[in-house]
Amino acid sequence: MPKLKSALGAHQATAARRAAEAKRAENKAKMAKEVKHSVAEKRALKRQRRERDAQVRALAATEAEARARREAAQLAAEVGVAGDGEGMDEDEDEDEGFGTSESETRAKNDRAEASDQAALAAKALARATIPIAPDDTVLLLGEANFSFARALVEGRKHAGHLVCATAYDTEAEATEKYPDAAENVAALRARGVRVAFGVDAGALEKSHKVLGRGARWSRVVFNFPHVGKGITDQDRNVRANQVLLLRTLKSVAPLLTVGPSAFPLPSKKKKKGPAPKRPRAPSFSPVGDDEYEDEDEDGMRSTRPVPASFTPPDRQGTLLITLLNQPPYSEWELPKLANRPPPMCPGTRDAQPRFRVLRSFDFVPAAWPGYAHRRTIGWREGLSKANNEEITGRQGRARTWEMCVWDGE
Repeated sequence: MPKLKSALGAHQATAARRAAEAKRAENKAKMAKEVKHSVAEKRALKRQRRERDAQVRALAATEAEARARREAAQLAAEVGVAGDGEGMDEDEDEDEGFGTSESETRAKNDRAEASDQAALAAKALARATIPIAPDDTVLLLGEANFSFARALVEGRKHAGHLVCATAYDTEAEATEKYPDAAENVAALRARGVRVAFGVDAGALEKSHKVLGRGARWSRVVFNFPHVGKGITDQDRNVRANQVLLLRTLKSVAPLLTVGPSAFPLPSKKKKKGPAPKRPRAPSFSPVGDDEYEDEDEDGMRSTRPVPASFTPPDRQGTLLITLLNQPPYSEWELPKLANRPPPMCPGTRDAQPRFRVLRSFDFVPAAWPGYAHRRTIGWREGLSKANNEEITGRQGRARTWEMCVWDGE
């Protein structure tokens, strides 16, 4: 037996040596066939590589410019704004480029196109719907990095004492998941905004020490709700998020203010005759620190004072929920859950309140200066997308549904 093992080892060593010799011979033959370049040829090859690299960089820059233009056009398309067709005609363009280099002509064309896109984006922003009036008492649910709350009080100049911004995470969890959360929270508190952590949107009654009791919020905003549990099964994921929405609807209902509605709601008994004229959906823009302008039902301008203390307005409160209008979010069927909910709230013995969807409109991130969308799982370097690309770079559009409690038929 020892002799057999020794012979086998010797055979394997011989085979390995022969294989190595054959490999060295093959490499030597390959090197002999390769063309040896002179010094001048090597320099020429190096110059060609540099030119190729420059072309690649130029192509990347061109693609980046094109991407920026597409993003600006997409911003304009979010609210359906079309271009006016203004700009130089072909003859003027040719005259402008006469006697200039190709790069200068291209740069001029890029500047002109960027200017057109900027004007288009400005028109889109001008038509964006702002559903929050400056005298609204605003409760924000599910704030991740609190950038929307900061955009509301700094970008839109909303009074800080009328805002309460909440997050489901604890303060330690939020600052760990979102690097910009601490700065935003400090800025909000400096402006008098109430900031609360550990607030479950589906169980707001447990946070009455922060939110208060009774109907005191005229606008409740929940942007891009998601359970964030990483459920891979599509049906279970849809169901879990539907439960979240139903719990939120039930939890928010008793907190909304009561009063006259800005929208004509149908009566319980159908009346004969033409349908009442529907007023234009209100969109508010602050005009000063203590007053604002809006339009009444006749389209007339009016000015109302902003309260100096926390005073809920005397009008019907609404809930605003924003989602992407594409699968799987569209499969949650938010309008159906609001208009025709199940009789009981899931997981409870409580009756599920009925809401009525008053309107829906495009959510334009640029209309909220400083807003930076973040996913429920948090910010992950190298994986998460900045500049709101998580919502603007998707197939569907971000859309807001505004609804109120309604017990009609």
